[in-house]
Amino acid sequence: MYREIFPIGPAVVERLVARRGHPPIVFDFDDAIFLPAVSHANRFISALKYPGKVKTIIRSADHVIAGNDYLASYAERYNRSVTTIPTCVDTDRFVPRADGARTATPPVIGWIGSPTTAIYIADLAPVLRRVAETDAFVARISGAGAAIEMPGVRMENARWSLDDEVRLFNTCDIGVYPLTDDEWSRGKCGFKAIQFMACGVPVVASAVGVNREIIQDGVNGFLASGEAEWVDKIRRLLNDATLRRRMAEAGRRTVERSYSLHVHAPALASTLRNVVDVWRGGRTAAARVS
Repeated sequence: MYREIFPIGPAVVERLVARRGHPPIVFDFDDAIFLPAVSHANRFISALKYPGKVKTIIRSADHVIAGNDYLASYAERYNRSVTTIPTCVDTDRFVPRADGARTATPPVIGWIGSPTTAIYIADLAPVLRRVAETDAFVARISGAGAAIEMPGVRMENARWSLDDEVRLFNTCDIGVYPLTDDEWSRGKCGFKAIQFMACGVPVVASAVGVNREIIQDGVNGFLASGEAEWVDKIRRLLNDATLRRRMAEAGRRTVERSYSLHVHAPALASTLRNVVDVWRGGRTAAARVS
């Protein structure tokens, strides 16, 4: 079960699925969905959401898989069977662009997200305006739902599609992954940063939550806190192609080593097998007793 079966209302359906005698439930979540966070994009259904049902689902699950340690710590309050498996990507699909595949100028600073996360890139507007005062670049936004404009910044709003996703990452020279420093952001698993890194795109990310584990500042990417640091680190990447290339290569190695399906798929498969084996053992024991 990923996150929830039904996005609104209490955990009625989830309780029915988890009734005794049904197959085992493995609950997987990669956001702090137990918090009453409300984005502008889903504000109209916020009153119908029941974030408190998450603990009910966790209690009912035979096992819980969490995308980071922060989420795992929450899950462990309600269930002792918790495994942390970080968000990962298919490194056979998310690959760097070929050398020399893009030589156009100016460089592209890219953000790829969703309507619910568009507020984060909108909040980065003062940073990008300051950078634009001294350096030429194009800010390419994809997935925001509605076009985002930043006066003083050369903008492109690109349509997102799943089939075109890897190409969109590969059109970027620098990726940005801004977040606010709050509990909701600490529950995030750094997926867009990981995707940028897998595609060999150096990333500047907020120094929040799991980003601090994924990114070693100055080695495989940059972490930034505050406007001045964001401006400085974006400018450094814009003006140093060698630095961009070095960070891109280090970022790709990080993903291959720690955030690849090839690394974590066996752990997921093993976890699922163990859950099924325990469930089957319990059914066999119950049958013998009866």
